[in-house]
Amino acid sequence: MKEKIISILFIAIIYTLSISTLILKDRDISTYERRKLTTTQKLKENFIDNLDDYLTDQFVFRDSLISINSCFDRYILNNIDDNNVYILNDYIIEKNYPLKEENIENFIKKINYIKDNYLKDNSTYYTIIPDKSYFLNSAKYLKFNYSELLKKLKENINASYIDITNLLELEDYYKTDIHIKQTSYPKIIKELITKMNFNYKEINYKENKIENFYGASYSKVPQFIKPDEIVYMTDNNMNDLHAQHLEYGEKNIYDLEKLNTSDKYNIFLSGPSSLIEIKNEDTKSNKELIIFRDSFGSSFAPLLTPYYKRIILIDLRYINMDIVNEYIDFENKDILFAYSTLIVNESNLLKVNMK
Repeated sequence: MKEKIISILFIAIIYTLSISTLILKDRDISTYERRKLTTTQKLKENFIDNLDDYLTDQFVFRDSLISINSCFDRYILNNIDDNNVYILNDYIIEKNYPLKEENIENFIKKINYIKDNYLKDNSTYYTIIPDKSYFLNSAKYLKFNYSELLKKLKENINASYIDITNLLELEDYYKTDIHIKQTSYPKIIKELITKMNFNYKEINYKENKIENFYGASYSKVPQFIKPDEIVYMTDNNMNDLHAQHLEYGEKNIYDLEKLNTSDKYNIFLSGPSSLIEIKNEDTKSNKELIIFRDSFGSSFAPLLTPYYKRIILIDLRYINMDIVNEYIDFENKDILFAYSTLIVNESNLLKVNMK
């Protein structure tokens, strides 16, 4: 009798949840998972192929069940690196381990190849942005030797190194995302500008706040961690600046349309983009800057606009260096390579065909 009652209750729960899934209003986007969900519209387009995805995506309590499973793995089974992330003081830290020696060598070769073949007469600098694993101190966390990595880069890359590691703390990063808060960049900009032979200007920025930012790491941990706040910084001149993208034309440097997408970090220069040009006609400087960058560059590049009349950003994850050479004239331009240690350790992502 007891078994029958349990079976009936189980069937009733499954039936109720399934019916609820079908009658409740569809969710278009999962904030927790940061992705679009399969909706009724997709179901109408192809019922058979999309039914399984629809029932899975729209299942009631889906986010809570994923979170409970994550809690079980992390705190009951003691998998402190569940989903390849650590949690330290509510900061979600992507595990960047082990150090891939072959990729480090490859990164050095690619930077030197670009320098030797395209930038022979340029003032060329590079900086390395540490990922959050840099701040893990306990022996229970796996992290590679960042000091040895930076030493190797400094000894082998044929450009002027600008060290920013001592300017950063874990609190400078978002809790739920890999990136640095834009409000933490002015001290880094000061170091970069000083080493690139400019006089640093103190600028009074207006801070524009956006609530409920769920970063790229959020879906990998239980839901008890609170979302971040994005602050983007503007001054009177910056409000008039635009970014010209190779892929999709002119956009504001802060693309507020991205607030309606699954990744609000993309308000900075509209997110992933292979080639971007920013002009500042109001600056007194006649200098131009080319930045080879990853996604970290999206939020600090706007803060360099007071110093250059033209900034070009190149993301070699999305465009081959051979093609870049067809679009860009490198003559008489400052060069900055700015890459996070996440990319240094995955340098195969950079599209440089070394001949």
